[in-house]
Amino acid sequence: MKEIHTLLTGRLGNQLFQYAFARNLQKQYGGQIYCDVYELEHRMSKVADEKFSYAMGGFKLDANVIREDKAFPWYADFSNLVIKPVKKVMPRKYFESMAKRGYLMWQRSDYMPIPVLDAERIFASGWWQDIRYLQDVQKELSDEIVPITRPLMENKYVYDVARDKESVCISIRCGNYFNPTVKKLLYVCNPQYFHDSIERISQMLNHPKFIVFTDDVKWVKEHLKFEDAYPQYEFLYERGCDTVEEKIRMMTMCNNFIISNSTFSWWAQFLSKNDNKIVIAPDKWFVDGRKIGLYMDSWTLVPAGC
Repeated sequence: MKEIHTLLTGRLGNQLFQYAFARNLQKQYGGQIYCDVYELEHRMSKVADEKFSYAMGGFKLDANVIREDKAFPWYADFSNLVIKPVKKVMPRKYFESMAKRGYLMWQRSDYMPIPVLDAERIFASGWWQDIRYLQDVQKELSDEIVPITRPLMENKYVYDVARDKESVCISIRCGNYFNPTVKKLLYVCNPQYFHDSIERISQMLNHPKFIVFTDDVKWVKEHLKFEDAYPQYEFLYERGCDTVEEKIRMMTMCNNFIISNSTFSWWAQFLSKNDNKIVIAPDKWFVDGRKIGLYMDSWTLVPAGC
C-alpha cells in the first residue's frame, strides 16, 4: 500500500490545505495518509508567539488517516542550513529533483504542477493553497471536513440565523495580522474593506442578516462599529470561546460570505453547501499584490487597502 506523508504547519486553515493536497494524491494513487505533526510539536511553537498543534482532531476526515510525529530527512527540510539557500535560489529545480524521489517540496504561493509519481512513499511539504490542488476532491472534502462533535445549545442564536437564506458570515481576522511583520505582508482587509463589502452585498440581498466571526470580538465592536453605520441591519457576534470545529460549523451553515484573506475564512465559504452563495472577497490577498490560486470565478471582489 502506498504511503502519503503530509507535513502539517500553521493553524486549522493551513492544515486543511495540507490534508486536502494529500487527499487528492490519495484519490490518484490510493494508500494511507499520514499527517505529520513534527513541525507543529517541535518547531513552530519556538518561532511563533503562540502554540500550534494538530487542529483536525474534531473532524471526520477520511478513514485512512494516521497521525505521526517524525522529522523529514535533512534533504527534505526547508529549515536545513543547506536546503534553505537551494530552495530560495532555484525552487523549481529543487522541486523537480526531489519529486523524482517522491518528495513534493513547494513552499510558495504560485502554482506548481505535480508530476506523475512512481514512489511507494510520497512526502509533501508546502502550503498547497491553490484551488487546482483540490478541485478533484471537492465533494470528498465537503463530506469529510465535518465536525464530529454536536452543536452547542449556547450557539442556538447563531444557528437559527445562519439557516436563513440571506444570512451573511462576516469573517474578520485580527490576531497576528496586527503583528508588524505579518501586517506588512497580509493586512489588506482594513475597516473600509468590510464597510464597502457590506454595502455591496446589501445591494445583492433583500434582507441580509449578518453574523460576525472573529478572533477579537471586542476590537471589532470598538473599531468597525457596524451598528452605527448600518442601523437598519442586525449584527450578531460569535461568543469568542468556541472550538475551531464548532466555529467552522456555524460559519459554513451561513448562506453568503464576506471573507478575509485568511485560510480559515476561505474554508468556511468553500465548505458551504449553498450552491448559490454570494462570496465577497478582497481583490488582493497580499499587500504586495502577489498572486495566489485561491480565487474562485463566482466571487465578487471588493477593493482592499492596507
